Amino acid sequence: MDIKAKWIAADWGTTHMRAWAIGDNDSVLAYRESNEGMKDLQQNEFEPVLLRLIENWLDDNKVTNVMACGMVGAKQGWVETPYLKVPCVPIDNSQLTIASTKNTHIKVYLVPGVMQHQPADIMRGEETQIAGFINENPNFNGVVCLPGTHAKWVSIKDRHITSFKTYMTGELFGVISNHTLIRHSTSIKGWNQASFEIGIHEGFENPGSIGSDLFSLRSESIVNDLDRDEARSRLSGLLLGLELNGAQSYWKNNNVTLIGSELLSNNYHQGLKILGGESQLFSLEAATLSGLSSAYKELNSESE
Repeated sequence: MDIKAKWIAADWGTTHMRAWAIGDNDSVLAYRESNEGMKDLQQNEFEPVLLRLIENWLDDNKVTNVMACGMVGAKQGWVETPYLKVPCVPIDNSQLTIASTKNTHIKVYLVPGVMQHQPADIMRGEETQIAGFINENPNFNGVVCLPGTHAKWVSIKDRHITSFKTYMTGELFGVISNHTLIRHSTSIKGWNQASFEIGIHEGFENPGSIGSDLFSLRSESIVNDLDRDEARSRLSGLLLGLELNGAQSYWKNNNVTLIGSELLSNNYHQGLKILGGESQLFSLEAATLSGLSSAYKELNSESE
C-alpha cells in the first residue's frame, strides 16, 4: 500500500525513536520505530536515520512537515532547542527550532524543552505529552506524573506548567539491577506482586534506610534463599516507594493522571493505591500525537 503522509510525528528519545505517518483528521496511516536514539548518534546522522524510517511516506511533489519532540533537541542531539521557563504553556510555537536538512522534501521542526530555575529542573519530550493531555482535557487543573527513566511530577493550572520535579527512579533501577552486586540476586523479567508491595512500604516509610535495604536484597538471597523474582520486585518497590515519599506534595490529596508506558504506569498506579493515593492512566501515544498535532495545526494556521 502506497502511503503518503500529510505530516509526520516523531518522538526521539535518548535510546529510542518512534515515527508516525499522519493523514487527514489526525489518522495514523503507518508507524515505525528504531533503537537509534540520541545517545548513539552524531549530529550528521539524525537526518539519514529519520529518512530511513519515513522516506516511503514522503510525496516528491511537496514538502512534508516533520514535528519532533524529545532528546533530539538536546545539546547532544540534532540541534539544540531553547527551554521555555515555568510557568509556561507546554509548547510555544514561536520557539520551535528548524533542523537543517539536505533533503528538500522535508522540513523538520523540533519542540523546545521546559526548564525551572528553583529548584533547578529540566524536561524534553514530556512537555509535548503534557500539551497533548491538556489538548484533550482543556479544563484540567491538577497533577500529572510521567513515569519513565526520569519520572516527572508536574503541576498544571490554566493550561500552564506551574512547577515540576524529576526523579531518576527508572535509571537507578537499571543501574542497580545491572551494574551492582544486586544483579547477582535479581531476575531479568520476573515479577512478584507481594514483594513489590513490601518494597513500596519499606521505601516510603524508611527512606533513610534505602542504602541498607538495597544491600539486604543481596544478603537475603544468600542467607535466606530470596527468590530472584521477589528480589527484583522488591527492588522496584523500594525505589518507587522512595520516590513517592519525596513526591508527596504532588500526589497527596490529588487524583494523579499517569502518562507513560502501560507497564510503568500500572506500577505507579499500584504504588499510589498501596499508599492510599488515587490515579488514572492516560495513553502515552495519544498524548504524544495530540501534542505534536496541536503544534502542527498552530504552525499551519500561522502560515495561512
